[in-house]
Amino acid sequence: MSPACLGGRGLVFFQQVINGLAQGGIYSLIAIGWTTVYGVVGVMNWTHGDVYMLSAFCGYFAFHIFKLKFLPGLLVAMAFGSVLAMSIDHFGYKPLRKIGMPRMAGFITALGLSTLLRYTGTALFTPDPRAYPSGLLNQKLLTLFTVDGKAVTVNLLHLYIFIGTLVIMAALEIFLKKTITGKAMLAASQDMATLGLMGADSEKLIKMTFAISGALGGAAGVFIGAIYVINTNMGSLAGLKGWSVAILGGVGNTTGSMLGGLILGIAESLTAGFISTGYKDAIGFIFMIMVLLIKPTGLMGYRQEEKV
Repeated sequence: MSPACLGGRGLVFFQQVINGLAQGGIYSLIAIGWTTVYGVVGVMNWTHGDVYMLSAFCGYFAFHIFKLKFLPGLLVAMAFGSVLAMSIDHFGYKPLRKIGMPRMAGFITALGLSTLLRYTGTALFTPDPRAYPSGLLNQKLLTLFTVDGKAVTVNLLHLYIFIGTLVIMAALEIFLKKTITGKAMLAASQDMATLGLMGADSEKLIKMTFAISGALGGAAGVFIGAIYVINTNMGSLAGLKGWSVAILGGVGNTTGSMLGGLILGIAESLTAGFISTGYKDAIGFIFMIMVLLIKPTGLMGYRQEEKV
């Protein structure tokens, strides 16, 4: 069926799918940051949403005060996110690992650190929303095709952000599959103890994991700031959606997280276009519940079997 056969609703459908791709790519970055830490360290890192929030503010000051262009500002925010995430691990999670505390202790610590970071951000920056400079990236509309004589367009800003997320995820995939450190991280997600017995430096791998997670959160924070306004409460909902996407795609599977993020972004956009924007944020949690009921391992996850 051609686009022209679908009429006005077809126009809305295609437009909302295109609009949802950029948002979905951002969700994918957040979810991959979530799932890499959980897969390697085994901690539900609730501070990831706050790293995303604080990195967005880092980008805001980089653009407004230091007048950086978009790419340098993005790299600064990603570096900031990496350092912040590694600091959280060093001062929050590493002491627990040294004394052999159970995972529940890490979960409680993560909640406490998340609250501390969120309220610290509110004290420093106030809850007022802030906007990135309008001229960071080209925001012209590009016509893709027409439906019933009306144009289906894409904002070049959204297109650049979507391409940026794909480039970052492709670079991460190459790192994980082609480098010794990346392969070691994948092995650590299967069995950290055995990998340590084979001579690998587990703490170095954990630091690298948090650095990558923080960089992904930093990129997501800048990308969302380029589209919308930012505030100190933005990390809470983003963290929950990131976890929903990770569950949807399969916890521990980076490709699944990428796919899950795109599905959620498009689903939210379609919900806003056809039903109501008031129901948009509920879609991620509905998906999460459905996946847990139907396929608990996620779309691309797998069940591990242990021999005893």
